[in-house]
Amino acid sequence: MPLSDLQDAKEQVRQAVDIVDLIGGYMALRRQGRNFVGLCPWHDDSRPSLQVNPERQSFKCYVCDIGGDVFSFIMRTEGLEFREALEMLAERAGITLTPTKSKGQASQFDRRNLLSVMAWAEREFHHCLLKDPIAEGARQYLAERGINDESIAQFHLGYSPDEWDWLLNRAKTADFSGEVLERVGLVLRRESGGFYDRFRGRLLFSIRDALARPIAFGGRILPGTVSSNPDRTEAKYINSPETPLFSKGSQLYALDLARDAISKQQGLVVMEGYTDVIMAHQCGIQNAVAVLGTALGEKHIPLVRRFTDSITLVLDGDEAGQRRTMQILDELLALFVAHEIDLRILSLPTGADPCDVISSQGSEAFQQRLNESLDALDYKIDAVTNGLASAPGTHRSALAVEELIGTLARALPASARSTSSTLVREQQVLSRLSRQFSVGEETLRSRLAAVRREQSSRAVRRPLEQDLSTPVKTTPLRSWERELVELMIHHPTVFAQLSDHITAEDIPHELCRHVFVISLDLMHAGQIPTFDQLMLACDEAAVKNLLVDCDESGRDKSNSDLQQRVNDLLNLLANQKQSARHQVAMSELTQKRLDPGEEDLALNAIFQDLKRKDESQRRQAGSLPTDG
Repeated sequence: MPLSDLQDAKEQVRQAVDIVDLIGGYMALRRQGRNFVGLCPWHDDSRPSLQVNPERQSFKCYVCDIGGDVFSFIMRTEGLEFREALEMLAERAGITLTPTKSKGQASQFDRRNLLSVMAWAEREFHHCLLKDPIAEGARQYLAERGINDESIAQFHLGYSPDEWDWLLNRAKTADFSGEVLERVGLVLRRESGGFYDRFRGRLLFSIRDALARPIAFGGRILPGTVSSNPDRTEAKYINSPETPLFSKGSQLYALDLARDAISKQQGLVVMEGYTDVIMAHQCGIQNAVAVLGTALGEKHIPLVRRFTDSITLVLDGDEAGQRRTMQILDELLALFVAHEIDLRILSLPTGADPCDVISSQGSEAFQQRLNESLDALDYKIDAVTNGLASAPGTHRSALAVEELIGTLARALPASARSTSSTLVREQQVLSRLSRQFSVGEETLRSRLAAVRREQSSRAVRRPLEQDLSTPVKTTPLRSWERELVELMIHHPTVFAQLSDHITAEDIPHELCRHVFVISLDLMHAGQIPTFDQLMLACDEAAVKNLLVDCDESGRDKSNSDLQQRVNDLLNLLANQKQSARHQVAMSELTQKRLDPGEEDLALNAIFQDLKRKDESQRRQAGSLPTDG
């Protein structure tokens, strides 16, 4: 795509995508004056630190020193390159982009090539399942589970034969190297050299991102099969490893197929298994997804918030799984309340999973169970008090009350109690505990306040090493460099005057220099380098962050004398250049590196510079003598 076309496309997308709507799909925002604020997703934020400016279509967190526009937000949140972010936002806005033209052969590890490898592998596995006699056992297994041909096609199911190099051999004809297959987790490296297939002898579930692109696989060993490798560890399920395309803690299986139904039904159903999700979709419960070998957690929040603010977590009827959920339930409650997501829990009968329940009882019965699911806080209360005598004064009752007060303090911390709904919810829980355990509400409320203070104190005492996830800040701008960018952003019409006296080589800071060069390019193309034009012209997140930062800091100087600021900046730079010249000359003089004639010229140049500086200072002070 030519540069001018790319700029037009970015401008179209930027105008079509409202940044408040975009970021509001990932987290809860509330209005604060002319801006919006929310909890920053990139650090442990208890007070809303993320500021969204709808007028400038920008965001900024000053704690993390992260800011930018719609493109940089998507790049950071989704882990995308700029072109992918542009494509994703264009799709959201219904804008068709012109395909990019190839500029020579791309690196085999380029993200686009990695995605091509995964799409190719998905086709190979799927074709094997459908056509190859070696996959007969896999086809029989799916038929026994009640999974029909339509679902096999819809979910792109596949099979990998129990051979060391089945995929590797096909990769050679497709011109994909073993190294690139290793990069996306399709093969493993031998200690003796070379590679071998990872998913040997497994039914494969294609894991796709929200844009329906294959990024990973889940593999299930078929019941009753024995690997030809006696040393192989026979895990029932294995997933792709972490790769440049795949992070299991931030993806959900079948989200690409569920997204429309999630919007229509205004809720997401999260299950534990691939076949559970497939059977749910097959039977009409099409807003179902699954976690990928990990618990529902914080990294899923940005993904979920794009589509809904309501989740029902379906727990299999095995004791181990429900016990694991109880262990993390307090954390889940606090997390989802902070992001204003409604969390409900459906616990299935002992020994049952969603696939079994849907197959045996039908989708209507399962949907009825979903409708009767419990609010997560009520689920926790029921679980803790199940079978417990609620007579006051007993040791077990006291422990139960203490545990539930701790849960309530974490789920509804003081910082979250700013809305009427959370205050009402707190009152409901305290009233229920008061009735159930015959303890006065005021006693419970006092204990709740004490637990909140204890939790707040622990948070303040958190060791500094736990903040290592905060992005490292870049080298700060010099004061004159910040002044230069602020002038360029807020008063772009003076850029021509500045560029007459300043060159890119005069600017030490790399990001500031980059902004200056882009401004020159825009000016030479006949455009005024405004804030919006600069944001469109820059693809790098760090440059966008700098522009947003200087945009905000420059607002405080809007009433100052513009020409005086320009003069002061140019004088400062002139003095710096002069001082640098003097230092070089004095170094050459002291080291006797000049001949007598050159020494005279150097000294005279220094003298004339100092004389002009003195006259300029006296002129500005109004004391320069007149001739005659």
